[in-house]
Amino acid sequence: MAAAQTRLAGRRAALGLPADAKAIGLSWRSGNAAFGVHKSAPLAAWAPILRQPGLVFVSVQYGDSTAELASLETETGHRIWQDAAVDPLRDMEAAAAQFATLDLVITVSNTAVHLAGGLGIPTWLLLPSPGQGLLWYWGVAGETVPFYPSLRCFRQEKPGDWQGPIAAAAANLAGFMR
Repeated sequence: MAAAQTRLAGRRAALGLPADAKAIGLSWRSGNAAFGVHKSAPLAAWAPILRQPGLVFVSVQYGDSTAELASLETETGHRIWQDAAVDPLRDMEAAAAQFATLDLVITVSNTAVHLAGGLGIPTWLLLPSPGQGLLWYWGVAGETVPFYPSLRCFRQEKPGDWQGPIAAAAANLAGFMR
């Protein structure tokens, strides 16, 4: 899978991102009717990742997250950029072009991980504990899965506790972005 080259050029410019900025895509919510509540990490919990210096964060969250992003910025000062022209639910090609401009995607188990993984983009997946919406194809242990070589898993140790996987991802960001 590859993004159309003609759509890549304008995505970073559309967001107003500096050309040399390290851009990290974030997706924090699953719309899965059966397990979404277990697979979703509250946006406020992402603070350890958002505090990392020198990085620009871009929403790759599907669905309307405008109010969540505005509230986060008002309450914490952390900004997550959003490209209103990209709606993954309506235009997968535009979403693929946006993903292809990112240096890394950090996401919960949702459509974003499959798009990023399919494109071969470095992707960090925050996973719930077994029995709490962990889907069979992610396995129950380990940092990798065989079908997305660019994927690294960060797993909950306790049901509902996103602090561990988020802290581990935050701690690994500095080394990844060198």
